Amino acid sequence: MSQVPLVTVALASRNEVAMLVMTVISSVEAFRAAGVPGEVLVVDNSDEAVHAAVRSALSGQIKDGVVRLLREESPSIAVTTDRAHREARGEYVLYFDSHCLLGAGTLEKMLDFFARHSGERIGFLHAPIQWAHMSASSRMTHFQVDRTRMGEWAGAKRVKEEQRVTWKGMPHMIRRETYEKIGGLGCCAEHRLGWGIMRYLGMKPWLLGYENWAIPEGVVYHFGEWPDEVKPFAQYRNYHKSGEERVGSALAVAAYVFGGEDFLRSEYEAQMKPFFPSVDAALAAAKRLGEAERQWMLSNQVCSINQLFSNPPWNTL
Repeated sequence: MSQVPLVTVALASRNEVAMLVMTVISSVEAFRAAGVPGEVLVVDNSDEAVHAAVRSALSGQIKDGVVRLLREESPSIAVTTDRAHREARGEYVLYFDSHCLLGAGTLEKMLDFFARHSGERIGFLHAPIQWAHMSASSRMTHFQVDRTRMGEWAGAKRVKEEQRVTWKGMPHMIRRETYEKIGGLGCCAEHRLGWGIMRYLGMKPWLLGYENWAIPEGVVYHFGEWPDEVKPFAQYRNYHKSGEERVGSALAVAAYVFGGEDFLRSEYEAQMKPFFPSVDAALAAAKRLGEAERQWMLSNQVCSINQLFSNPPWNTL
């Protein structure tokens, strides 16, 4: 690719070939339809044999320069996700799962939003997602944990107009330089955390003076598998069974980094109880993993989490 990409579609992948190829093709087609230079960056944590199959399947796009494929040894989705954002070359980074199809017009609508808000401090911009595989039981598990004060991750719920949100899940787009300024996934990537990392990203921009938004049009279609029961569900979201940290550690870390001990204790029942035997266990993990990031936040945040919640600047979904 001779042109510097305007957009990087960033994908974190593990042991997927067929759906990953479809995801890449839909992204490349979106670049063509929008008439913008783009690249697809795949950070792959597959087993060696699967990684070789991925490289073979994408060899044409790699040769053409529209796809970059990086190998990541760490089993953590936080590591692969953070690396995908940081190693992007595009001015804007569009992230979603590696088993999705990027719908027609979505890229244009997201770029148009940033163009109309060019002078504003925008954090993450979310577009609608269409889940094609969720069972009733897994949907209940998902939203019971995520619908808390730390944000309503109502990923399947469309907004009716452009509006500020805490966090709405993927697909999200962010300026690459903004991701760097907010410190990305920080200690979540450093300590190889799994499920809950997006909650960590969701509140962070607000405390640092950026706004997250959602738009009502455009769509990404999600076709990945989703287990029905709680335990397999949690293992899936942990990305890889050899991850070092307890499932749900990122929820405790986020609460502590953003609000300290008092806030973690207030959020334990809603967020962390399914994953930790006691609030003290959650606090101990959060301090061990997130103390340095907590001090960084205290030095860089423009308001406290209590000030933010006293007059929430976002709309309730």
